[in-house]
Amino acid sequence: MNNIKIAFPDYPAADLPPIPAHWRDSSWHNDACPSFTVADLQVFIDYADPAKREMAHYGLADVRFHVMQAETGSSIISTDEWQAVIDAVDDHVAEGIDAEAERSRG
Repeated sequence: MNNIKIAFPDYPAADLPPIPAHWRDSSWHNDACPSFTVADLQVFIDYADPAKREMAHYGLADVRFHVMQAETGSSIISTDEWQAVIDAVDDHVAEGIDAEAERSRG
């Protein structure tokens, strides 16, 4: 959680949902909120307090969690439900593994 502490010193650590161990803290001070990277995805975790959220200013729904493909910025899911984020990331990663296995067979 070192990047979060530097980029978002006012972000309450207690407000973070349980982050899977293999996710990498990719928080950057110019972003609206902390983020984590897993595979080719970036998971943004906005403030629990809606009054502190800035993601709506970027044209995103005023929800707490946003998952995007890191390279393209394509939205995967925007939700207030942490389990939906975990499920979407797991599904996306599994699809990528399946596609890679298919390519290696061909």
